[in-house]
Amino acid sequence: MDNSLVGIGIALGISFFILYTRKKKWMNPKIVWLICVGLLAIGLFGFLYSKTEFRNDRIMYFGFCVPTVYWAFDRIFKKISENIHNRDFILFLRYSDEINSGFGAENLKVKNSDKLFSFGLLIIIVGTLFIGIGIIK
Repeated sequence: MDNSLVGIGIALGISFFILYTRKKKWMNPKIVWLICVGLLAIGLFGFLYSKTEFRNDRIMYFGFCVPTVYWAFDRIFKKISENIHNRDFILFLRYSDEINSGFGAENLKVKNSDKLFSFGLLIIIVGTLFIGIGIIK
């Protein structure tokens, strides 16, 4: 199995898991920071000490760093939303527990900034991964 697929799976899987469960009671921000910092440490250690000719290994280790980038932007967007709306932003994505995603459903409480932050986080997750792969390859 290709090591780069492991890194891509970790980058996307963990980031989307944290994104969709970020408001659950059991999802404590301190625990998420610990997970992200642990993954970042593994990723940086592996990235710095892997040989440059093993590009797939370097992509794998870069994938360990992506959840930390996502989580940092999530916290920044939360702070901005708290300053604007006095609440955390509403995740406006399909299958989110925070909105009604049924056919013809209206979500009147969702503001344009909520949509911007939600789509911005998607772009950050995928964009960070593609930028890293592009730089490494």
